[in-house]
Amino acid sequence: MTREAENVRPVVISPFANERVRQWPAAHYRELIELIWRQHGLPSLVVGTRAQRASANVIVRGLSSEIVANACGTMSWRELVDAVDAAPYVVANNSGVAHLAAARARWTLCIFAASHSPIEWMPRGPFVVTVLRDLPCAPCSIGRELCPNGVACMTDLLPA
Repeated sequence: MTREAENVRPVVISPFANERVRQWPAAHYRELIELIWRQHGLPSLVVGTRAQRASANVIVRGLSSEIVANACGTMSWRELVDAVDAAPYVVANNSGVAHLAAARARWTLCIFAASHSPIEWMPRGPFVVTVLRDLPCAPCSIGRELCPNGVACMTDLLPA
């Protein structure tokens, strides 16, 4: 690894939320990680809890450690804050990590489900970009299993 490559900080990817309906599909996160690597040459660091580690493995499986690392369950809160502060940007669902990054004035891409009102719940700040697929059924708050549209607000929001 070159000295220049050693100094590259990873993009922090937080693919989890405390409600599954607010989680962008794992395959979309994987595709986004590959896009970030191909188009910008930046590695990614997937963060979450120990309980989320197996789910994160689905995202990172088969990708080079040069492209992505699964840090779920391995970081203290302080280490997570440090990773967010060092990252060129953070990608997260509407979750604690998105709000943390926004509060710390870090570039944040928040992938927002239509299950909640973005006016009320989105992270805020001058460096936050929130993307969502606004549907006539939003906000619904009914959950993935009950959604008659197959959670189109998340599944139809594509990485590219």
